[in-house]
Amino acid sequence: EAAAVHPQQLFLLELCHGALAGALASRDAGVYVGISGSLGGALGADTAPGAYAGTGCSLAVAAGRVSFVFGLVGPSLPVDTACSASLVALHVGAAALGARECARCVVAGEGLLEAAVFEAFAAAGMLSPLGRCHAFDARADGYCRGEGGVAARLAFGPGTVDARAAAVRQDGASASLTAPNGTSQRRLLRVVLDRAAVAPASLEAHGTGTALGDP
Repeated sequence: EAAAVHPQQLFLLELCHGALAGALASRDAGVYVGISGSLGGALGADTAPGAYAGTGCSLAVAAGRVSFVFGLVGPSLPVDTACSASLVALHVGAAALGARECARCVVAGEGLLEAAVFEAFAAAGMLSPLGRCHAFDARADGYCRGEGGVAARLAFGPGTVDARAAAVRQDGASASLTAPNGTSQRRLLRVVLDRAAVAPASLEAHGTGTALGDP
């Protein structure tokens, strides 16, 4: 079966194994996975269709496979909101804890490079022809893609991630489907800061490295 499972799902299992190490005394744990893209046909044309191909290349199965392997019985779902998938998964997981839907949860996000997605983004003008991201810079001409992943445990108590506040909004009507809406994004930041009741001492930003996306 492993030969028919997409590398994103296998990588996800590795990430969650590290996050759950020593924390499986209770199976009442949820799984929330930020994962994006289409896995269809990603194993290559030489891979023959088989009994495990459907589940092995399905985004819908990504979180369920984690629950299955580790015997977790809490809510389990993937979140695909493109670049924001990991943070939205964190938001959903924190909300589930607050609603007592599970005693703890693991939140994960990961992304691996695939040729077809890379080519599509390049054709859309999203990637920098120079191979360098100039975020918040007049030279911005696109961003550069990379691979990585992380998983963390959320629960009430020490030794877990403390999510002070989270919120989700949509841009709504913008110049185009993928164009940002500055007004909507400012409202989102105000909502989160008000909920957290903290003043920002440091900021980490998602800079797209494009003239349209960064302002």
